[in-house]
Amino acid sequence: MGSLRIAHRLEGLPPYVPGRRPERGETRRQARLASNEVPWPPQAAIVDAMKAALDGAHRYPDMQYTELRDAIAAHVGRPAGGVAVANGSTALLRDIVGALADPGSEVVFAEPSFPYYRTAAAANSAVPVAVPLRDHAHDLDAMRGAVTPRTRVVVICNPNNPTGTAYTNAELEEFLARMPEDVAVVLDEAYVEFAEDVNGLDLMDEHPNVIVVRTLSKAHGLAGLRVGYAVGDGDVMSHVSRLGVPFRIDGVAVAGALAALRPEQVAESARRVASIVAERAVLTEALRSRGWDVVESAANFVFLPLGESAASVAAACAAGGVLVRPIGGGIRVTVGSPEDTEHLLNALPALAHHPR
Repeated sequence: MGSLRIAHRLEGLPPYVPGRRPERGETRRQARLASNEVPWPPQAAIVDAMKAALDGAHRYPDMQYTELRDAIAAHVGRPAGGVAVANGSTALLRDIVGALADPGSEVVFAEPSFPYYRTAAAANSAVPVAVPLRDHAHDLDAMRGAVTPRTRVVVICNPNNPTGTAYTNAELEEFLARMPEDVAVVLDEAYVEFAEDVNGLDLMDEHPNVIVVRTLSKAHGLAGLRVGYAVGDGDVMSHVSRLGVPFRIDGVAVAGALAALRPEQVAESARRVASIVAERAVLTEALRSRGWDVVESAANFVFLPLGESAASVAAACAAGGVLVRPIGGGIRVTVGSPEDTEHLLNALPALAHHPR
């Protein structure tokens, strides 16, 4: 590195570690249950739209993403002026903090939760304030207690990643009523389609400091395209968009996203979500019947709190051809196809000696 110096705010900041992927050259079938991806490829109409967009790959996309923002606005029932888009909701989380937090101000979030919240704060010279979970869920009272005059952003992952717990709108309403109006409450709803009685958009009229962040990666099955969106106050969303790199979503991804938001494709995605929710119940009951502790989940994954044995259990699963995610003192298991569930359950009996 020579004489170059890394910024102090990044000292000790861990890199983001993704879920494990199959090793290069691996030929045996593996259940890929580490990254909360859906088990099906994109719908044919979405693929066709992306193929057609390739003919225009020599042109830049509309940098304002007007058509995409209009489609998202229609999908969620909010004004297009309050919609920002980016190459994944993670980029939006960083830029929301950048738009609202001055250096030295605070960003409050829970841990264990999505680990990028800490990075989003550090990247913007803000102070990360982590509040431990209580019973695998956000401790809303403690998070409110962590808010100070320096706090600019509070992030709630709902449903929470990696534990899958969720708060209803009624429960969040009580929390929001106690929050200062000049503190943004960011609801990270990456998994909201898999939950019941959760919809942060319905809280925005009463609480204009609420910002909802969502993605097309999970329920819409487009993780590889990297398309996310945020909905909030129009002026705030305008400043969030200014922080993004120019042309941050490529034209092929835009075409795929637009196709995914058509009514027919939205309906098919909803059917796929329903099948995942049903399989989640099957997986949860099967694991519990075998003696495993499983946190009740409102997402497309389940969480097994295993403490110090999490890494060894994950390694044993990998040896059995099942890739899961050790994180937050447990393992997170994506809900996949019935075949994936069977594969996982066949791998688990050999793990019965691990403490739970």
